[in-house]
Amino acid sequence: MAYSLKQIYFKTRIMKLSKVQSIIVFTLLVSIAMSGIMSFGLLLTRIGWQSHFLKTWFWDYFLVELWLSIPTGFIVVPLLKKLVDSITQDGSVSNH
Repeated sequence: MAYSLKQIYFKTRIMKLSKVQSIIVFTLLVSIAMSGIMSFGLLLTRIGWQSHFLKTWFWDYFLVELWLSIPTGFIVVPLLKKLVDSITQDGSVSNH
């Protein structure tokens, strides 16, 4: 059976994430990015660039920070969001 280009496009198109899936993916990506950037920068300022820097950073800092940042992303961030939402006005911006 021959498919048209339109049929092939819709069959091979990546499916969109549900709201719950998008929250999970977003939290994981933010945790990975923040852990990588922060641990890289802090280690670079602490020891400077060395021949074994990337190996030290990845195995001794980045992977360790992931164990902290991922649970934090799923536990602390939603609690902070609820707190901020509780002190946020609904509706349009007021001029007061």
